[in-house]
Amino acid sequence: MSPIRQDFLRIWAMEKKEKRIIGITGGVGTGKSTVMELLKEDYGAEIILADLVAHELMEPGTEGLRRVSEALGAGFLKEDGSVDRQALAELLFHNQAARETMNGILHPMVWEEIRKRAADSSRPLVIVEAAVFDTAPAGFFDEIWYVFTDKEVRIRRLMESRGYTREKCESIMAGQDTEEQYKSRCSRILYNNGGKDEIRKQLEEIFIS
Repeated sequence: MSPIRQDFLRIWAMEKKEKRIIGITGGVGTGKSTVMELLKEDYGAEIILADLVAHELMEPGTEGLRRVSEALGAGFLKEDGSVDRQALAELLFHNQAARETMNGILHPMVWEEIRKRAADSSRPLVIVEAAVFDTAPAGFFDEIWYVFTDKEVRIRRLMESRGYTREKCESIMAGQDTEEQYKSRCSRILYNNGGKDEIRKQLEEIFIS
């Protein structure tokens, strides 16, 4: 256990606070995974990814997949009953009604599963990464953090790590929320234009100072 985490848990025990639940959001290429990695390594955080929970709820035999396929049909299913992710993405991209229907079914299920996992966690800090928080249970989060990174830094990271062209990076970013929209629903901003040391310093200021 790192000295930082030891101090964090000691302070937490002194405050007699059982658990803090923090949401993390931000656009593609902002480095949310790096922030969560440090929260897990240095502070022992439980990490919950909303997208991964949603995928699990759409596995063969699940209630989520049954309800979504009943509402949208079986055109996005493979022969073995699993989801053809590309076919489903095409359906949702071209059909707003289908997208709204699926979200209406899955979002409540996703947040209920996240709520259960957070409640079951024995760790004092639970981090939930999600793109959208407006359907989350009221009062569920203690704070929601926005990971901010300059546009050019994001583009460079995506081109280097994923092999995207500049045009593809800009297209993806244009389809996401704006900086102002992210900030409007978040209580804290983490700046991630540098490396891990920059993030570590900000986390220490939040938890230790």
